[in-house]
Amino acid sequence: MMTDLELLFTRASQASDQAIEKIQLYDHPLLTLLKETLQKQQEALLSLLYVLRQKEDHPPIESFKNDCSIAYHANEMANSFFQSWTRAVDWMKLPSKAIVPDVKIAMDQMKNSFDEAANEMESVYGFAKVKYVISTFYLPA
Repeated sequence: MMTDLELLFTRASQASDQAIEKIQLYDHPLLTLLKETLQKQQEALLSLLYVLRQKEDHPPIESFKNDCSIAYHANEMANSFFQSWTRAVDWMKLPSKAIVPDVKIAMDQMKNSFDEAANEMESVYGFAKVKYVISTFYLPA
């Protein structure tokens, strides 16, 4: 049985795969940066999910905190690249404009999953343990 945390990170991973799949059809410097950042995020998520799947309950945060930090940081960077690309697409009338709605859906799903996972981790492990693992961008004020 999947924990809520495992389910949320699995959703983020699936959305990441969907975005990468759409992006790789086009060639633009910002899309290249976005794809590379999402691939780094994906590697961290897969490693993190491997740890989460080893236990029935919640493993110690120390066992996955590095991968978790990498995934959150990569997602923060990916969101920045995504925003830059969507602005560039409008200015330059790029052919990749066709995938903006699909990539936006995937990016929103990732962001929502990361936000919910941050809340779940805070409730399971406590704020003191997660405040240095998760970017403050994801933690409620």
